[in-house]
Order: sequence, then structure tokens, then C-alpha cells
Amino acid sequence: MRFFRRSLIALGVAATLPTLLFTAVAIFYFLRTERTQVETATLGRSFNIVTLSDAALRGDLGALSVLTASSFFDTQDWRTFYPRVQRILKANPQWATLRLFDLEKGEEIFDLRRPFGAPRPATLPDAQVAGLLTDSTDLVIGDVLRDPEPLIYLYVPVRREEPVRHVLAAAIRPQVFQDILATQVAAGTVAALVDRNGNFLARSLDSEQFIGRPATHSMRDAIGSGKQGFYAGVTPEGLKNYTAFYTSAWSGWSAHVTIASALIDSSISWSFFVAAVAGLGAALLAALLVVLVVRDMTERRNAEEALRQSQKMEAVGKLTGGIAHDFNNLLTAIIGNLDMIRSRVEGNVRLQRLSDNALEAARRGAKITAQLLAFSRNQRMQLKPVDLIALFDGMSGLLRQSIGPAIEVQVEISPDARFVLSDANQLELAVLNLAVNARDAMTNGGKLHISSRPATRLDARDLPRRPYVELRVMDTGTGMSEEVLARAMEPFFTTKQVGQGTGLGLSQVYGIARESGGTLFIESEAGRGTTVRMVLPAAQAPQTPEPALAGASDSPTVPASSNGREVAILVVDDDRHVRRFVCESLGNLGYSVVETISGAAALEAMRERRFDLLVADYAMPGMNGIEVARAAQRQQPGIHVLIISGYAQSAAVEAALGTGRLLKKPFDVTELAIAVKEVLQPQ
Repeated sequence: MRFFRRSLIALGVAATLPTLLFTAVAIFYFLRTERTQVETATLGRSFNIVTLSDAALRGDLGALSVLTASSFFDTQDWRTFYPRVQRILKANPQWATLRLFDLEKGEEIFDLRRPFGAPRPATLPDAQVAGLLTDSTDLVIGDVLRDPEPLIYLYVPVRREEPVRHVLAAAIRPQVFQDILATQVAAGTVAALVDRNGNFLARSLDSEQFIGRPATHSMRDAIGSGKQGFYAGVTPEGLKNYTAFYTSAWSGWSAHVTIASALIDSSISWSFFVAAVAGLGAALLAALLVVLVVRDMTERRNAEEALRQSQKMEAVGKLTGGIAHDFNNLLTAIIGNLDMIRSRVEGNVRLQRLSDNALEAARRGAKITAQLLAFSRNQRMQLKPVDLIALFDGMSGLLRQSIGPAIEVQVEISPDARFVLSDANQLELAVLNLAVNARDAMTNGGKLHISSRPATRLDARDLPRRPYVELRVMDTGTGMSEEVLARAMEPFFTTKQVGQGTGLGLSQVYGIARESGGTLFIESEAGRGTTVRMVLPAAQAPQTPEPALAGASDSPTVPASSNGREVAILVVDDDRHVRRFVCESLGNLGYSVVETISGAAALEAMRERRFDLLVADYAMPGMNGIEVARAAQRQQPGIHVLIISGYAQSAAVEAALGTGRLLKKPFDVTELAIAVKEVLQPQ
């Protein structure tokens, strides 16, 4: 019996030892893999910070490049140019000021922080920049300066003559890069953005104390050692850490994200510790390890799928912004031709009804294009009074189509909570997001109740003192548990199946509410539905609009030219459909029209005869519309200019127009006729 017991013990030990060894080896490699994954994820965050920072700089460079193409650098009419540049400053809140310098005279022509006046002697804020503005340089990024607040200057040369004479400088607040850090690293993580000279641009901890100061020696040594990697160091707070860094080849800026030393160094120590205690319960530890590994792999797979899905949505957003011009070209041709058809079938009720239906559908297409631009973030939020009654009347069809017939929709807008300060397109997108979330929570049907009322002081306690409106979206769906509710507004968090949601809906709604000057509250309980309350600034009712303009059949009369002859108009557009619609519309209005397909062809036509008006598309291959307009005004001084464009950055185009006028796509015959008359006969 004793032998039998010893045999069982020996058999148990023999069976336990391989299990113990296998468990220890498995845990060792698991912890080593965890270390590699932590390092890879941290390096990825460094790459994301640099990529987003470069994207912000490239966006600023794009806006500045449009300004440097302005005709004012030919006329040097700085007094007129000054207020136009002020509009660009308002459209770019991350800019503290715009300054224009004359390197030849050593003068500052203007600084938007002070009223326009006579130029004053001044040099560039970064003295070494003047020597860097070579023939091939499009942008020079300066150091962090205190002027008096910390600012980063971007210098763009104006290429009209050689050597470069004028330089446009934009002062960027470091807060924009501080915000990028905040979105990419968790709270309490030490991260920093450093310029090419090794000075802090932004830091997740004590940013005001460090911005503009030299980075640590370990940071500077790492920047000089290569493009990316890891290094050991100590933060100014005394925290020992490993730091992942990535350096941009374009800007020279580098992002540094720390990992606590214990998270890396303890991996191997823990593996030996686990091996030592594995003998106390090898089978239990092995089973527990399998459960943890499977759970970890599942969560990681779900997170990777959510990330891939969010990247797809981001790519869709960029694509919608990039093809906005093509959509607007198509809609311009469709709306314009339908408008002409409608004016020519008077008396035919059936054809008029069909053309009206088609025209309404085309205008809805234009509205959807504007919503796509809002989704792609190619349009900044334009805060203005929004009539909630008009908003829900306009989107009622789209709202009901999005949630389906099984859900009952009720909309109640209080008369004393009717107007809010927001962006109509963005607010409509937020409501649709909330409606789709409510639909997914009511798989068997239910009720969706949307209402507004004046917000109480308790709801707006953390906001500036002013009147607010609460827009409430309430459903009778499944509701949320406390755990889900606590994370509902986190980006990428979703309870939907993979491929059915990105987890960006509620975070986007929260962002819209905050950008409008308000906030967002969510109240929910499992089995009792969800109520989302958007608190938005209240707005005054807008002025009563003037009576609508006459239709296409009552278009403005055709003015004669200064010598009494027929008005001659030159149209240049690379899109055949838009060009044909514009030419036919102007011809029907009684103008003499010549059409061309490019800027070069337009200038060739101007050598053969004189024109009163140039109508040019902005985005064309070769010369864009503004370049064509500048060349045309040099060739035929006094010619009027009308630019038509579906380009998203319309504020920058307007600033570069000079004395011309901008007509945004899509437009109909009436809008075209009025714009032409206003250009030919300015008030």
C-alpha cells in the first residue's frame, strides 16, 4: 500500500515537473511578448504624434501658400490685403497672428496683433531663418519664441522675384500640439514633442514650465542617433523610464513617449518568480494562463479590428474631402440644366413636376456633399444661429429613413428653446449619430423622442454664464450598464459587433457639443432606455430675411459695356458639363460668350479680342483660376473676374482673389446671373 502511494506520488511529481517546466517557459515567452508589444505600441504612439503634428503643419502651409499666390503681392496694396488676411486668421484659431516682412527694406509691413499702419523697421523673429529661404525652400519652421506668449513661427517665402523679398510668417500656438499629445497618450504618461534643435514644443506634464526649454541630454543624444528607437533615461521629475522616440524626416520634430522602467525590467524577474511558485499549483496556473492568454488575444484582436475599422472611416473621410470639387462640378451641371429645363416647360404641369422633383433631389445631393465635407473635417465649424424647427423639418426624411418604420419618432421643440449657436451640418450629423445608436438599441421597435427646453444652471454649471438650450434625444431601447455608460464617450469604444461600428459616434457628438461651446450628458439604465442631453449655447432669432430673389425667368437684365456694345464674357473651365451649362446660361441671358478649356487657351483667346468679364474655375490642371485671373488682368487691364469653385478652403481662395468675386458650387442660373451682374455693375 505504501509502495502504491509512493508510486502515485512519483507519478504525480513526474507529471508535474514537465507541466511546471512548460508553464515557466510559456510564461517567460508570454511576458517577453508583452514587453515587445508594449514597446511596439509606444513607438506607434510616437509615430502617430509626429504624423499628426506634420499634418497640422502641412495644413497651415497649404493655407499660407494660397495667401502667397494672392495678386496683392503684385499690386502691393497692403491696406486692402490686411482685412482679407484677418479673415484667414479667424478661420485658423491655432494661429496667434500673421506677419508680413520686406527683407529688402528690413521692414515689417503689418502684424495682425496691431492695427494697420506704416511699416516699421523689423527683422524676422528667428534671425537665422533669412539665410534658409533658398530657391527650393517652401517652408521654414522656426524655434519656440516668447512673443510674449510661446509661439512657433512658420515662414513661407513669396516667390515673385529673386532673391526672395517678401516673407509671410504665421505664429502658431503650441497648444495645438499639446492637444495632439493629450489625444495620443494616457493620463499620467510623460510624453513630449521636441523640435529639430532639441527644444521642447509640447509636454504632457508641466507644459508651461518646459515649452521652449532645452530637452534632456538623453533626448538630444537619441535624436542624433537615428530616426527612431528606444533609450533609457530619467525625466526632470526623477522618473526612471524607457522612452520610445520617432523623428519626422520632413519637419525634423521628434515625439518621445516614456514607459516606466518597471514595466520593461520586471518581465524577466516575474518569469522566474512565476516558475518558482508554479510548483504549488502547476495545473491551476496553466489553466489560468490559458484563460488569460485567450482573453488577452481576443481583446487585442477586437481592438485591432476596431482600429482597422476606424482607419477605414478616416480614409473615407479624407476621400470625401478630396473629391468634393468633382461632386460640386457634377451638381452644378445637374442643378443648372434642371433649372433651365424647368424655366422652359411652363404650362406643362407634368414636366414641371418632374423637373421640380429632380431639382429638389439634386439640391439634397448638394446638402449631402456639405455633410460629407463636415464628416471629413475639411470644413471648420461655422457657428451661427440654428433654427431647430427648420433643422428637423429639413432632415425629417433622412431621419426616418435612417431609423426605419418600426420606430416611432416624436419631435417637440419648445418656442423659448428654438435657436442654438452651432454649425447646422455638424449638428445634423450629431443628431443622426444619436438616432442610429437609438435604432440599434431598439431592435424590436420603440419610440424616439427628441425635444428641446431651456437648460438649467445645474446642467451648465461648468460652462461660461449665458443662456443655454438642452437638446434631448431619448429612446426606449435596451439601455447601458454602468460599466458601458462609464466608457460610452471614449473614442473607439463600442459594444457592437466587429464591422458594425467604429466607436466614434458618441465621441464625435461630444466633440461637436464642446466645439459649439456646450457639453454632453448621457443618462441610461439597463432595460430602461437611454437619454442623451446636448447642452448648447442659446442664440437670438436671426433677422427676418429679405424677400426671395426672382427665378431664372426673371433674371437680371443684361448690362451693356462701357461703349454700348454687347458684353463679352470669356469662360474657362476644364469640366465640359459645367462649362457647357455656364456658357448656355450666359448666352440665354444675352451675353456674348466664348468658352475655353484651360488657362493657356483663355489667354490665347484674349489676344484675339477684348472681354469685359472672365469667368474661371479655381481648380484646373496647369494654371488655377486665380493665376489665370492675374495673367488676364495684366493682359487686359480692367477686365472683371468671377471665380467659381467647389474647393473646401473657400476662405483662403477669397483672400487670394483680390478685387474678384467668388461664386461657390453648386449654383443655378439665377445665382449665376446675379453674380455676373454684381461683378459687371458693382454697387
